[in-house]
Amino acid sequence: MHDGLEPSTYAEASVPATRASTEMSPQTETLASSIADNDMRGRVCLVTGASRGLGKATALGLARLGATVVLLARDERLLSAARDDVAASSGNPHVSSIVADLASFDDIRVAAQELRARHEALHVLIHNAGVNPTKRKLSADGIELTLAVNHLAPFLLTHELLPALRRGGHDHGARVVTVASMFERFGRIAFHDVQGARRWIGPLAYTQSKLANVLFTFELAERLAGTGITANCVDPGLVATDLMREHVLFRPRWLKAVWGRVLASPTAGARAAVHAASAPEIATVTGKCFDRYGREVRTSRQSRDPATRERLWTLSEQLTGATFTAT
Repeated sequence: MHDGLEPSTYAEASVPATRASTEMSPQTETLASSIADNDMRGRVCLVTGASRGLGKATALGLARLGATVVLLARDERLLSAARDDVAASSGNPHVSSIVADLASFDDIRVAAQELRARHEALHVLIHNAGVNPTKRKLSADGIELTLAVNHLAPFLLTHELLPALRRGGHDHGARVVTVASMFERFGRIAFHDVQGARRWIGPLAYTQSKLANVLFTFELAERLAGTGITANCVDPGLVATDLMREHVLFRPRWLKAVWGRVLASPTAGARAAVHAASAPEIATVTGKCFDRYGREVRTSRQSRDPATRERLWTLSEQLTGATFTAT
């Protein structure tokens, strides 16, 4: 039942994202300096939603540390341009891309298969891709789009890449980093209507998905304890990306200038994920959330509820058909 809605049609932007201030705070300068000392040579990193904005900035940050970086996104043209730009800007030739629509379970499985064919081990998996539509849409699999892309895609992609992550775990450790948001505090998992079939409100669907990111991270960390794979999430803060491109308050050019004064740049926001992916001092830390200054953040009480975590995990397995095993 598709409720008469078109499948998987979240729009690409035709205008650039809001420009933000590039000024650094002392805390940001300190973390940036610390990150610059991290050595990621020989480490394979996959970044989703990497064709622009926060994802592209994250890929660039890892490439500058010497990592072998794979960018994943669904728009082949934008992705190719981003890949070439990251390689040129970093001076790192070990940058490649995989085209995949994270609103399709089939695409996710094919993308994971392609990654495993290219690289025996995966050391860092960064779940950055996200959507925030203004009306209810369905994925290629008939699932509400925000839930599908923001939560179920990371869940399924992690499952499909576990063999490669486990090999990375035996090779100086592997990390799963999920980009969450401060808005998880306002989220509730509406188990009675998780896809909003009866009542869909965009902000509620989005905050639900961000809470799901944190719940997923904490449950994954517990299930993968002792495997050499850590799972953490990050809060990049309010960042000037085009995630909100469909929303009326982000369309006018003059409003973009206003938002640019209060939002962080993608480069600044990306430091949260780059730090979580590369900092040697947190190599064995798992089940935590970090901000863009590298500080540990205490998430909402509901995000730490074991019963909610387990219930969401079971639902996610049912919706994706993926069952995680302990070994």
